Amino acid sequence: MNKTITTLLAAAGIAAAAPASAVVIGGVDFGTLGAAPSRTHLETATLAQTFVNGNGQNATAYGFITTVNGDNTYCSDGSGNCGLYYVAQFNNSQNFSSSYVEFTNSTVSVFFSNSSPINLLVQDSPTNVATILALNSGNPWVTLTGHNNLGGAADASAVLNGVGLFTGTTLSGSGFGLFDVSGPGDANVINFLNANGINDAAGNPTDIALTSSFNNFVLNPTDVANGFSNGCGNGSANAGAWCYQGTANLRGSTEIPEPGMLALVGIGLLGFGAASRRRKG
Repeated sequence: MNKTITTLLAAAGIAAAAPASAVVIGGVDFGTLGAAPSRTHLETATLAQTFVNGNGQNATAYGFITTVNGDNTYCSDGSGNCGLYYVAQFNNSQNFSSSYVEFTNSTVSVFFSNSSPINLLVQDSPTNVATILALNSGNPWVTLTGHNNLGGAADASAVLNGVGLFTGTTLSGSGFGLFDVSGPGDANVINFLNANGINDAAGNPTDIALTSSFNNFVLNPTDVANGFSNGCGNGSANAGAWCYQGTANLRGSTEIPEPGMLALVGIGLLGFGAASRRRKG
C-alpha cells in the first residue's frame, strides 16, 4: 500500500517542534529529504562481517550508521549524543562458488541509542554484536526483512547476492540486496520508511536497497588479538570467522545515488578468496 500520505502526515506531526526544513522521526533528523521518504539514505560507514565457505551457511554483520541523508549530526537535538547501529543475519547461502553467492533469508535489526557513539574497533565483534542487540533494552528502532526477486543472474528465491574478486591476498566484493521495512520497531519509523520506493525484478514494491563493499585486508585489531579472525589473511579461516570490514549504503529509491555512494557495492561475498586459494594450492 502506498504510504505517501500517511508518512507525510506522521512526519508533519512529529517534526512540529523542529526547524521547518527538518523531519524528525524516532529521535533522528532526516533533514530536507525527509519530506520524500522514498529518497531516504541511511549511509553506513562501518561494516564487519563473518565468513562462509559453502552452501547452507549463515553469516552475521554489524555496523554504525554514520550519516543519514548525508548528515553526520542526525540526532534530533543537534548533538552527537545518539547513534544508529545494526546487526544483520544473512541465512541459507546457496549457489556458492569462488566468485558468487546468494542468501535466501535476511534480517537487519537497527537500534537507536541516545548516548555518545561507541568505538566498535576497541572491542571484538562478538562483544559488539551483544552490545548493539542490548541497546534500548533490546527493542529495535526498525527491522528490515529480505525481499526476493533481485533480478539478473540471481535465483528468484534470493534476497541478497554478490560477486567477488580475489587479487593477491585481498578479497573484494560487490553485490545487492532488497528489504521490506517491518517490525519489531518504532511504529513511526516503520510507517515513515515503508515508502515502497523500489520495485523488484517482478515489479512488486519494496522499501530499501542495500549495497556494500568490503575486503579482508584490514581487520578489527581486537578480533585479531582475541582469535576471532584466525586464517582470514591466508585463506585458512573457518566459517564464522570475522574476516571482513567495509562500508554499506541503505537507500529508499532506485534513483542513481550520489557519486560518493557509487563505490559502496557488495554484500555477502564470504569465503571466495579462500575457495580460490585452495583450488590454486
